[in-house]
Formats: sequence, structure tokens, C-alpha cells
Amino acid sequence: MSMIRKLLFALVVLAVSTAPALAQEWGVGASVGLVNDVQHRIRLDGFDPRDASAWVDFQMEDRVLLRGTMGSMKIRGSKAGQFADVSGHAVVLPDLKERIHYVDVAVSYQYWEGDFTSGIFGGIGGYRVDPDSVASELEGFRDPKETVFGLHAGLDGDLRVFSRLSIVGRITFHKLFTDTNRSLLTASAGAAFRF
Repeated sequence: MSMIRKLLFALVVLAVSTAPALAQEWGVGASVGLVNDVQHRIRLDGFDPRDASAWVDFQMEDRVLLRGTMGSMKIRGSKAGQFADVSGHAVVLPDLKERIHYVDVAVSYQYWEGDFTSGIFGGIGGYRVDPDSVASELEGFRDPKETVFGLHAGLDGDLRVFSRLSIVGRITFHKLFTDTNRSLLTASAGAAFRF
């Protein structure tokens, strides 16, 4: 066997033998959930089914994960349901829906308890607010289209179903530094796969 073939064979054996050890440090997941605008108050009936996200995480240390999340929420505008003067008439503004797309980076500290893991996390992110189109007379009442900085923190738990597959539950508070200073609370459930 030539030297190049021996070296190539050795690299393949090394890669195959170390792959399981390296693979345990990565995970991917996705979730869907509810979102509640908690800017003025927290109401249990204020949750709407409009949050979806996907993430990749890396185990930095024994109990510490670095997680990158990308997601999208659909919520009511900040002035939805308020009274306003429209063309000389007092009206209650409609929902004025808007979509918020986000990319967040967080550090999560995990507590392992056998097949169940709980954790706390916090991080920073970028949020893009895209309000839906509205009638011209309501244009001045919708939130501005903008891209802003935000913070988030929360609690999560995961229950291992199979050796690499878990069911995940997560509650996250998002503070967006928009013109209207949005505060959002999401509750989501999904699945995560560890490599």
C-alpha cells in the first residue's frame, strides 16, 4: 500500500472514530407557539398562535450552550384596539397586524436531571418589524417598518424521548427597542435533535 493510501486510510479511520465524540456537541430544533404582547399588562387570554422558530446550538462547556435562533412572530400592532379619530369619526382601530422576523444569539445554562433538562437563557438579537398593509386612512396608525436591536431571556425544558430526540418547551421574554418599545412573551413547544 502506498504512503498516500495509508495516510488517507488513517485519516478516514480517525474521522470515523472521533465523529461520535464531536457530534454530541451540536443540536438543531424547531418549535411553534403562542405570542403575547405584554407591553402594558400580562393577560392569559392575550396569547395568539403566531410564533415559529428554528435553532442550532453548540455545547460550549458541560452545562453551557450557545444557541442561534431564527424565527417569525405575527402580532397585533401596538395601537390595535385603541380609539382614534379617523376622518372625523371616533373609531376603534382594527388589529393592524405585523410580522416580526428575528435572529437571536443566546447563552443557556442547563440543569440535567436524567432524561429531563431545564435551563435559563438570555441573549441579544436583531428584529425586523414588517407591518401589514392597511387602508390609506389608517396608515398613520400602524407601527413603522424598522429593524431594531433587542434582548431576550427565558426558561426552557427538554424531555428526552429517544437517545438523540427531545421534546422542548420554552418561555421567552423579548424586549424590542422599537419606536413603541415592544415587550413580547412567547410560549412554544417543539423538538430538538442532538448529533
